[in-house]
Amino acid sequence: MSIRIYSTEYTSPLSAEILETLLAGLPRDIAAKARRYRRWQDAYACVFGKLLLMVALKELGLTADLSQLRYTDHGRPFLLNAPDFNISHSGHRVVCVTAANGRVGIDLEAIGDLDIQDFKTQFSPEEWQAITGAEVPLQTFYHFWTAKECLSKADGRGLNLPLAGLKIADAGPVRVEDRWWYLSSLTEFAGYACHVAAESPMDEVFMKEINLKELSVSILGKHRNYPT
Repeated sequence: MSIRIYSTEYTSPLSAEILETLLAGLPRDIAAKARRYRRWQDAYACVFGKLLLMVALKELGLTADLSQLRYTDHGRPFLLNAPDFNISHSGHRVVCVTAANGRVGIDLEAIGDLDIQDFKTQFSPEEWQAITGAEVPLQTFYHFWTAKECLSKADGRGLNLPLAGLKIADAGPVRVEDRWWYLSSLTEFAGYACHVAAESPMDEVFMKEINLKELSVSILGKHRNYPT
């Protein structure tokens, strides 16, 4: 199975002019949603995730028309007559994955301090033992957490799929009811944990980091001295 992963990072607010220029490349409903966010980080996650998807579609030779965006009954987004995709964001980074054949899910988490005891019920006894017995329990927690989250996103039921029931302590594919999923850990993002889940073994993984200037040129065909 071939998957493509695009990512971008944002570390500081943009000028209102630059943001509006980027929003101009999106459907009106998505742009309006982005404008409603109070925190600029949340608005950027919304905007850049969709722009990365548009870049991915264009590089596949497809029309980057997000007006065709639809949602399942569980709220999972999809595009008609297009490859499956999934978007995740955390901290100051957004990632978007597409798959030519089959379903795919991705989860990204910035590694930060938290009380892992609050999440004990989301893991099997074997997984919890692996976490608490690890040399760095926090990192192992995020490793397992992103694996479970990307599975729930690939499956499409999200919070309706109990994380504790996703057994990922053993190596190899994970069975969720009548479907097998294959996991891959991505270590390219320093300070983050990231996993991808796909319906078939991922024999080809293409990754591309895109800065703001490249995003604007790809989507709008122009840029205005944006920071790199």
